[in-house]
Amino acid sequence: MLEDTRNQIKLMVSSNNNEIDFKSKRLEEKNEEITQLTSSLNIVKKKLDEAQDEIPQLKSNISASLDEATPRSIQKEVVREVPPPKPKLLFVGTSNIQGIHVEKLTQAADIKKVIQYTLDDTSEFLSTFTDTPDMLVLHSLTNDLKTKQPTQCIDRLFHIVSEASSKWPLLKCVISFTTPRRDSITNFTNAQIINVLLKQKLSGVDNIYFADHTNMLVNGNPNDNLLCEDKIHLNDKGISILASNIKRAIHTGLHIPLPPARSRS
Repeated sequence: MLEDTRNQIKLMVSSNNNEIDFKSKRLEEKNEEITQLTSSLNIVKKKLDEAQDEIPQLKSNISASLDEATPRSIQKEVVREVPPPKPKLLFVGTSNIQGIHVEKLTQAADIKKVIQYTLDDTSEFLSTFTDTPDMLVLHSLTNDLKTKQPTQCIDRLFHIVSEASSKWPLLKCVISFTTPRRDSITNFTNAQIINVLLKQKLSGVDNIYFADHTNMLVNGNPNDNLLCEDKIHLNDKGISILASNIKRAIHTGLHIPLPPARSRS
């Protein structure tokens, strides 16, 4: 009986030892597989790092190849998309235009503003002006109407416009009408007569445009809210309306739509 028990124990120990040997061998095999996988993973990671390092250079090479392959016709189209130069605008007028800031007047043209107090001064200046403007804007009648008859003012202005058109055949011209004033009833009346005569003489003439300021009148009379204390010159509000009227005429002459008005909050 005791001998049988010993034999059974030996058999069990032998069986357990065999199982331990088997599992130890399997463990060694697994460890070897893990080592091989780790080595392979390191190799793949190294190759991936090398590939990522090459990506910027590949992008640069592709970009250069595309630039070289771009047809010249497409390159020409890109050149055509460059906006044309802005028209040159010469803005000549009396001191009433002093407060008009050309950079705010319009972005549609490159503007040179010059103050000339009389029609004679304006004529002399234009005769010596060497650049070639695309458009001439004149606001030049405020002072002359005090010393000349309306017809004389019209004739002198017409002569100036004719000389400018001969000097610059492609010139467009904006004539700014006289602005309302209250220094005397005679000067105000003569100013309105001049505006009427200008329309009669020059309406329909090619490349002549008008800046009308009737929106400065209230029931046909000057709006005192737009005048300085001397009743001749415009205050800031009046200058703002003057600039707006001239801007509208400029865009009409250049065939450029006015930008949308900014909404007030």
